[in-house]
Amino acid sequence: MPAPDLDALRRERQAVLDFCADLTEAEWHTPSRAAGWTVKDVVAHMAAETRALVTPAALRFMTTGDVEQLNERSVAAARSHSPQRVLSGFSRWTRVGTAAMSVTSAPALNHIPLRIGELGTYPARILPALFTFDLHTHLRHDIAPALGRPAPATDETRMAAILGWLMALLEQSQARTLAWLDTPVALTLIGPGGGTWRIQPAGQGRLSVRHGDAEGASARITGSAIDFPSWATTRSPWRDHNLELTGDTALASRLLDTLNLV
Repeated sequence: MPAPDLDALRRERQAVLDFCADLTEAEWHTPSRAAGWTVKDVVAHMAAETRALVTPAALRFMTTGDVEQLNERSVAAARSHSPQRVLSGFSRWTRVGTAAMSVTSAPALNHIPLRIGELGTYPARILPALFTFDLHTHLRHDIAPALGRPAPATDETRMAAILGWLMALLEQSQARTLAWLDTPVALTLIGPGGGTWRIQPAGQGRLSVRHGDAEGASARITGSAIDFPSWATTRSPWRDHNLELTGDTALASRLLDTLNLV
């Protein structure tokens, strides 16, 4: 039986392929919600990321100090490609990449630390969750709304993987921007994959984000698990998502205003 995060990635890969299968030429060249990228560019980006996993380009992603700039270069390299070539590349490289991740998720290898540019260092087992998040978020928040098409449904398995990656990313990538935080904040996400996480200082400039409860937290933020990838990555303002803030609401608002997960 595949590990849950690998199963999530396979499901999300198929969702992208199904969604893109009947796009028109005009839709492929429609500007997406990802600034400066067309729908074709976004699919090319997803293909390039998984291709990098199994080629020497992996070293560039591990050592870069600017992931966004590296993404721009990979998209520019495929800009002259036809939509059919881009989708074929996505199909091929996500298939190969998923197979590679099944190896890195094996018990003997899943603890190997991998650096992902300036985003931090993570155990190899988190890769399927990272790529599930990437495909899921680009499809649902960058491509589908730009085309006026309904986003495909998701499920518990995929959302659990996505939230797992985002909480790991929050802990590592936001430690500096949240250095002012000196008391616990509880984040409760309701719906598929949801739960409660405690965000709190861990000493020596570190941040801790762990499953827990809201007891003792100075502030509590409650919202929808489905919405979290959108506002946590600042694709949409958090104030548009009916979040409930309790306790020290000024503290909760400051955290939400600061949060920006790449």
